[in-house]
Amino acid sequence: MEGAPEFLGAENSFAKLSLTHRQYFTIVPKDLSLAYRLDYQTTVAGHVPFYYQTQVITSELKSATSEGLGGASTLRGILRNRIVGDGFFFGNIEARWKFTRFRFINNNFYLGLNGFLDFGRVTKKIPVNTSNINEGDIVPFPLKSYFDKGAEKMHYSYGAGLRIAMNENFIIKVDYGLAADKRDGTSGMYIGLNYLF
Repeated sequence: MEGAPEFLGAENSFAKLSLTHRQYFTIVPKDLSLAYRLDYQTTVAGHVPFYYQTQVITSELKSATSEGLGGASTLRGILRNRIVGDGFFFGNIEARWKFTRFRFINNNFYLGLNGFLDFGRVTKKIPVNTSNINEGDIVPFPLKSYFDKGAEKMHYSYGAGLRIAMNENFIIKVDYGLAADKRDGTSGMYIGLNYLF
């Protein structure tokens, strides 16, 4: 649970609930595993300011920020913060293969490959009032180009990654993800530390 009450200085009082499930299956001991993560987040009380809607509540912070669906920490290959809602669900499935191990400079190393599928969708939309927008005056395109009320569906991305690990606890990752729908972006490369989850 996360909350921002007005008596502590918040301009809008609100509360959010986040549930995360992670599970790991060993297929070949020390070499091949299957891992998945499912996450659900929703507003349970109050009104969340627009600038906070992209925050993803995490039990462990893996990077400097934890923003939105899309990008390095949620849906790889989909544009960062592409999917925003008052409530959302997302998941990641990874096959993790450690294909070689060796010793170098008195340290133990392994190289790994990951194949992944990421998916997510808005479960509770943010209400947008379009009644005072006149087509042609402010926006040069029909409003349905911006506000397609029936467009929300599951968003998918997929890809592969490389892991270079030293002594099992220092891991350099390189992931390349592709968006399944061109409206979500094209692709993205992400370089960082540690596994996604």
